Amino acid sequence: MKVVFQGAGAIGIAAAALFGKRHDAVVVSRSACSTPDAVHSPESVHSPGAAYPRQVGFFGRGSVRRRVPVVDWAAVVADSWDLLVLTTRPADLEDTVSASIVALRPGMIAITSQVDGDREIAASMFPDSEILVFSPALLSERTTGRSVRCWRPPGMPVFMASGRRETVRELRRELGGLIVGVPTAMVSGPPAMFIPYVAELSIRDGSWAALRTHLRRPTRAATEAVHAVTGIRMPMSARVAGLVLEALDRFVPIDFGEYAGRHFGRHEGQTRDMVDGWIRREIGREPQPATAQRPATEQPLATEQPQAPAPALRELAQALRLRVTR
Repeated sequence: MKVVFQGAGAIGIAAAALFGKRHDAVVVSRSACSTPDAVHSPESVHSPGAAYPRQVGFFGRGSVRRRVPVVDWAAVVADSWDLLVLTTRPADLEDTVSASIVALRPGMIAITSQVDGDREIAASMFPDSEILVFSPALLSERTTGRSVRCWRPPGMPVFMASGRRETVRELRRELGGLIVGVPTAMVSGPPAMFIPYVAELSIRDGSWAALRTHLRRPTRAATEAVHAVTGIRMPMSARVAGLVLEALDRFVPIDFGEYAGRHFGRHEGQTRDMVDGWIRREIGREPQPATAQRPATEQPLATEQPQAPAPALRELAQALRLRVTR
């Protein structure tokens, strides 16, 4: 397949390297006016061929490096592509980039954003393309101007894909183990379980140690988020959450605490939008208050006043909003 990853960020570059083992995969600049040189460190820009292709490094046992073409939009629109993967939220795309995508008319567009409503926004922006959601199943970050490192658990795909069953099945045949098709709930469920902890991490200024000693609020918020997404009340334990964080420290071949604080700290606005989306969903699940069920002269007791839906998510959102706007 011919696959173009929009946005020369860590996820796009790492995924293009993994896809590029068997497919024609390139990365296109995030901005329509960017050149491939723009994604490199200043000291490398003047080196011959430094901007194209790009070196990608993998960390952990069996580390390898692949060369990934980073091109501009002029090169992309001059060709045809089977799949376009957006690593930028649809509404955040520059107008010129959106226009280029419309002109390109790829048959399939996959968005990596899992914020409520972003899939619908992409569908309205690109009506000639079928929209899927790709949930990354790898860790990736930029280490220098010209190097990205990534890791995925052995045997795991690069993305979990959600969309029309026939389309996902066709992609699975073409891409093999690079993706795995999952129901929508499998794409939206995992973020509901872990993003509240990401929010708490941001509130704690990216301190992994502080997060591990403040797990009660995000655990309650995760319970509410899962219910908002799935309708299932899944009891969660702060103690179990602590054990999971400890396991990440032990078994992921990087300093996960340092990585998480740095990586998610760059996406605090998106984290806030996800939390706000779950609050709206939970409000939508609340039954409408019954009317005319008590005499007009009888006033409800103070203790009978209903609590606002998703109190832990609301508390988390407020703390995060103060963090993002201060």
